[in-house]
Amino acid sequence: MRQLKPSAIMVFIVLILQALTIEYAWSNETYQKPASLVGAKMEQRADALQLLQSDLFRQELNELVQQSKLGTDDASRDDDKIAIASFLSDFQQTHALIAKQKNPLGYFHYSSDAWLRQASPKTDQYDAQALMTLMTTKLGTFSNEDLYKVSYCLGWSLEMGQDFMLNLFKRLKSSDMLKKSDIVRLVTNYQLYKVYERILGTGNQVLSAENDKRYVIEPNLLIKTKSGVSLSAVVVRPKQDAIKRPAAFQFSIYADEAWHIKTAIHAAAHGYIGVIANTRGKRLSPDDIIPWEKDGEDATQVIDWITQQAWSDGRVAMYGGSYLGFTQWAAAKYMHPALKTIVPYAAANPMTGLPIENNIFITPNYQWAFHVTNNKTMDHSVYADRKYWDDVFENLYKSGRAFRDIDKVEGTPNPWFQKWLKHPDYDSYYQQMLPYKNDYKKINIPVLSITGYFDGGQISAIDFLKQHYQYNPKANHTLLIGPYSHGTAQGVPYSHHSNYQLDPVALEKDTEELTFQWFDYVLFNKPRPALLKDKVNYQLMGSNTWQHHPSLQKLNQEAQTFYLGTTQDQDAYYRLTSSKPSMLSFVAQTVDLADRSTTNNDAGMWPLIHKQLPKSNGLVFVTEPFTETMQLAGSITGHFSIAINKRDVDIGYNFYAISPEGEVVFLNYYIGRASYAHDMSVRKLLTPGKKTQVPIVNARMTAKLLPPGSRLVIVLDVNKNSNAQVNMGTGKDVSDETSADGKEPLEIKWFSDSKLMIPLKPWRLK
Repeated sequence: MRQLKPSAIMVFIVLILQALTIEYAWSNETYQKPASLVGAKMEQRADALQLLQSDLFRQELNELVQQSKLGTDDASRDDDKIAIASFLSDFQQTHALIAKQKNPLGYFHYSSDAWLRQASPKTDQYDAQALMTLMTTKLGTFSNEDLYKVSYCLGWSLEMGQDFMLNLFKRLKSSDMLKKSDIVRLVTNYQLYKVYERILGTGNQVLSAENDKRYVIEPNLLIKTKSGVSLSAVVVRPKQDAIKRPAAFQFSIYADEAWHIKTAIHAAAHGYIGVIANTRGKRLSPDDIIPWEKDGEDATQVIDWITQQAWSDGRVAMYGGSYLGFTQWAAAKYMHPALKTIVPYAAANPMTGLPIENNIFITPNYQWAFHVTNNKTMDHSVYADRKYWDDVFENLYKSGRAFRDIDKVEGTPNPWFQKWLKHPDYDSYYQQMLPYKNDYKKINIPVLSITGYFDGGQISAIDFLKQHYQYNPKANHTLLIGPYSHGTAQGVPYSHHSNYQLDPVALEKDTEELTFQWFDYVLFNKPRPALLKDKVNYQLMGSNTWQHHPSLQKLNQEAQTFYLGTTQDQDAYYRLTSSKPSMLSFVAQTVDLADRSTTNNDAGMWPLIHKQLPKSNGLVFVTEPFTETMQLAGSITGHFSIAINKRDVDIGYNFYAISPEGEVVFLNYYIGRASYAHDMSVRKLLTPGKKTQVPIVNARMTAKLLPPGSRLVIVLDVNKNSNAQVNMGTGKDVSDETSADGKEPLEIKWFSDSKLMIPLKPWRLK
């Protein structure tokens, strides 16, 4: 339930609910739900708040904890262990667990609460004066960097916490009984909320006063651009400082004054002028809100404004994640001479991420347009009920209606999404937003891209890198990638992603600290960040090492070639064979696209680790067990050879590793539209019955150490589920197709000369 920065709230904000779906290996023992929860009305935020403040509910939780014998060993994540120790009033263990963390100040809320409750006659409360004294004493002694770390910890919203708890209460209320995993979720999130409820108001009051002593904070600047647009901005600089400094600049659609101040303070703590400007129409801007379209030219004019300020030394470095990664690339299209470097993390691109993935419109984050355009700041309410949106997408899918009817099914007009639906090609609409082809030749500044294997928008970040090198072979572009999600790619990783425990070295990445190290390296000739030893830096899962390579393209070429076998084994699996077939054959698959009682190509990404291969309607292709330790590192390339009875098809696959013991690890997934596989800007329909090659484009990267006896699995399928449009294959605009267009089932032949190059080589520890 940890609250994310606005940049992390962007694409895949639904990951804020990850804690609801983590899988643990507990017994099947179940427990009665608290009576207060059973009898509570759970329809709005106020209902959740009433339960959170109920003494009876607290008493029932205590009884549930005692009955289940809940302890810190019942949790996998350190955050949950700390929350359980705090709930149990085990102050010694709370402090000990916090002390073990790489960033103990990230748990300042828990440690402060523990100190105060230890000193109080009643361990469940403390007085206001004691809280004020503690905060004033502690915060006044912190360095600028430590004060920022505490501000990040205190950058939490009780209202968003109530929304989260409303969702959690709803889910648990609808279940018959509680499992041990449910009790962990309930207790840890309840305790997190109650700790923040006690300390947040006073903590932020003292924090604000302390920051005012150290910085000049200008929260309400309005920049008038040469094109007549007014843009809202926050500027923070060290107090009593006449030194001209470079600006660390973010350009954000996520208007949140408090977060902008925190972010800009962090830049100032590192010796930069912190500048956070909002896109047009946001916060104080009187103009219309326009996502995506004008950000490059507007950001460039803000850069121009920065260089004219008395505190500027004429240099600007941009950084930030998700949508803020997009705005950096949009600005780089114009290459203002003052722009010296960019550091986009988990960078978004509307064509290769959201709302489109490889020319396929997808539903995750459909509500984002409401989130950023409903008001001048952010409308968090649209993300308050994930089940509501899941039901919307499921209803649309099962109805068989045209994808263009999505807002009619939901009931609220979504004009921005409807506008994007009119642009299924990579046409001039997108080309004018971002660097396009030869525009990359002008981008001769150092670039650091950061993303994660489990970042849903990874393909955008890597596509920017590939395009940069394709059109500018001399580009200075560095990549860092590891086992991170969209959120943790932008910040500090957790000990676990789903039920996968990260290697210790993977926890060494702190994205903002790495960013400022990079800025120091580029602008002040300081040492290159230690993690960035080459152009491609990746954490090899399972090896506890970082690996380094001079080129992503060459890394992908260090591959073994596999073909599709056409004979099933006793498990009904086909073979991924390294031998080129001597005779052409195929595997036939029939998919009734009009039948919405079934799905195809559902991703098995959560939980990450499975006891067995998830069931699906796809075709399972598996390698022989490896006879030696192998390194899998890079993206799958190659092509599928297919023939269909229609004019188009959306291809998908799920990629897994199976350990010698049979444990199945989800690695990544892929979807792509055959008619755009050769050129995302021009649709070329297939000829029914004709064999054709469909290239794999923008496949996700992964990296994992595979011990002897391991196998790799691709579950190959046609994409048909509620997460995306269903391509009926008529050749019409897919947004207009309905299930009525699928009277004839799709028949697809997967030919044995399909060529998959998997980046796989024997492991040699250097």
